[in-house]
Amino acid sequence: MSEESKSRSGLLIHLLTPLLLLLLTGGVLVLCYVLAPSHQIQKYLNLAFMDNLKTQSQSAGLHIIEQEIDMNGQKESFENGEIIYPLFGEQYAMLQSDAIGLTVSVYYGVTSELLSRGACQSTQSAVIGEGGNTVIDAHVNTYFSDLEKLKPGDEVMLYTKYGCFRYRVTEQITFDKNDKRYVNVTDEEYLTLYTCKPQVLGSSDVRVGVRCEPVEKRFYKQAE
Repeated sequence: MSEESKSRSGLLIHLLTPLLLLLLTGGVLVLCYVLAPSHQIQKYLNLAFMDNLKTQSQSAGLHIIEQEIDMNGQKESFENGEIIYPLFGEQYAMLQSDAIGLTVSVYYGVTSELLSRGACQSTQSAVIGEGGNTVIDAHVNTYFSDLEKLKPGDEVMLYTKYGCFRYRVTEQITFDKNDKRYVNVTDEEYLTLYTCKPQVLGSSDVRVGVRCEPVEKRFYKQAE
């Protein structure tokens, strides 16, 4: 093969390689979209690109969705039903506990702006009613100021557009901010509520809260 032919072949390979890589990447993404539920894909995208905004003063491009959520719980309901998966920044639940006089909006995702509006659910955790560990936190100097007063036996309610869910506190928890045992994904179904341990100066590295177990699930639309 002549030097000119070799040069042309090398140039062709150089030009085609990025195209082949692009096609391969696109094929993988299409396959993932077909095989994986869209809400699961969105969950991991949210986790990868948005949860790092928690400590930022502003969340550029964040679209906050406010909802009117019925807390009467008088609708016809079913033991098993359909979940409406939330978008990042959506207020998709109301959290209530009569034991400590708590009623607060729950937003899907964690940013400083969302934390200023209510409690926030980690996008890595299970959506309410889905099973697994649903993890919700809020600031101790605002909405979760009395969280440490919850004790085993107290009840907590979560109301959503698609159903209402009752939990009972089983354990008071204390853990370091780097300790993930209470906030990790689990097969067992829990509701984990936590906040910073209050201290006079600065932000504490200690987290306090409660772990709850489900008592009753009521979905407004029966699963098909």
